[in-house]
Amino acid sequence: MDTQYMDANTAARKWTFEIPPPPIPENQINETIETDLIVVGEGMSGLCTALSAAEEGIDTIIVTASSKPVGRGGSVFAAYSKVMKRLGYPKFDVSDFYLQEFASSSYSVDQRKWYSFYNNSETAMDWLIDMLEADGIRVVLENGNTDDPQSPTMQPVGTHAFLDGNVSFAGIGITFALNTLEKNFLAKGGQVAYKTIAKQLIKDGARVSGIVAESPDGGYIKYLARKAVVLATGDFSANRDMMAKYCPTYAKYFVNDKVDYDAGMVQRGLYSGEGHMMALWAGAAWQRTFPNSPLIQGSRLCSNMPYGAHRGLRLNKNGERFMNEDSNAPYTALSVLREPGQTAFAIWGTNYASDIGWQAHGSTRGSENVPAEAVIGRWDDEVERGNMVKAGTLGEVIEKLGLPAEKTLAEIERYNGFCRAGADTDFYKKAKYLQEIREAPFYGGKIDEIRFFSVLGGPRTDHYMRICDEDDNPIPGLFAAGTMIGDLFANCYNFRIAGHNYGCCLTFGYLTGKYIAGLPSLSF
Repeated sequence: MDTQYMDANTAARKWTFEIPPPPIPENQINETIETDLIVVGEGMSGLCTALSAAEEGIDTIIVTASSKPVGRGGSVFAAYSKVMKRLGYPKFDVSDFYLQEFASSSYSVDQRKWYSFYNNSETAMDWLIDMLEADGIRVVLENGNTDDPQSPTMQPVGTHAFLDGNVSFAGIGITFALNTLEKNFLAKGGQVAYKTIAKQLIKDGARVSGIVAESPDGGYIKYLARKAVVLATGDFSANRDMMAKYCPTYAKYFVNDKVDYDAGMVQRGLYSGEGHMMALWAGAAWQRTFPNSPLIQGSRLCSNMPYGAHRGLRLNKNGERFMNEDSNAPYTALSVLREPGQTAFAIWGTNYASDIGWQAHGSTRGSENVPAEAVIGRWDDEVERGNMVKAGTLGEVIEKLGLPAEKTLAEIERYNGFCRAGADTDFYKKAKYLQEIREAPFYGGKIDEIRFFSVLGGPRTDHYMRICDEDDNPIPGLFAAGTMIGDLFANCYNFRIAGHNYGCCLTFGYLTGKYIAGLPSLSF
């Protein structure tokens, strides 16, 4: 019988993506272009790196598979900025918060990167703000979750968003930043090669000295870099084998096998890890953090916070309460994945709209709470769309949700007893979060929306963003940017710092450009 199982020989085999392809023959290369710096990819991190270097007189070319600058979302965090100062907010204090985050990641992240981000994000954000405001773009502070400092739902102030006369929803305006960055990069003499796909790195001895890329017409171009190559090619979530090796727990949820280099907000598989593979073929080691961190968002069904989840009673399909509901959307999603059928449900009364405060996702800091009538109106709209159920009795809601009636009613009564007593002796949720399910009509819905957006990390990267080998020696001339940076996030991207990933793209891109230009005193 042919039985497959893991043994030492199987474990020692190389994956297909780890095996370097043969070099592209010289006779297939139609053109050679020389420059100081090559940045592969034109997202936020690639553009910030390229412009930062170009400002210092570094001749820079961006080689990108896309036909335009590409981004998704638009929340960008900084610990402080001139916008925060104008609005009277203090600088974000990390002294306790970072230790909580390190603990939540089992201390598997590179603390030097986190503190370097904290120390330099203000400079980088102000750099971007000046450019955006010169182009007539408004920079605002996106609304986040306000809660007790130790609560896993709390988010610090510092999430910046970009608006113009047509866009008023904070958190979707990354294109404004990308267009401004590209415009300034081109004004500094930078060049962009669109629809040009980097295929292989070129090494001159130990040093990475360029790339070979496929041009739009199917031929090949050799780009030689006198100073460095920066890989800023996004994630590897659409690469089935890389997911199986580096993020096995969540690999099955990433199912998109069609890569679109111009895609914006894509779920369940984005890019195929081309930059990661090129780094591995050039001798890079993989990051130490295992597994790689998925960027997950969960259901915001009946969430009173911008990045929250339903804070009232949550039940699994057996009608059982299964957690302390003081958790944000990503943490809720991870909890639900561990329940039967990977599905959960929420049930609440009309009184929930007035028992707690409501802040809308996409609003700005300082916005007024959403009135209770408007909250109920939104629930009713969701009922009309089929995303929630509504009924005059709890029994009817339970029936519409398909939950076991006797068990669910008993669990609701037990939960309501905790709410009336002000003490939860099952899961010890704080008394202020205990809102009784008491006023008809009653509502309910599934908590099963689990959105997988990306997978973070990749080649081993030091705190100067240099890609390193197995002995932690930097590979000369090779850097990582953005999502590719190794050992920056662990366990899951939890959204406790909304816009942290884009904030790192901005800050480390800015610093890396200066570092490559020979200005280490300004960075890290």
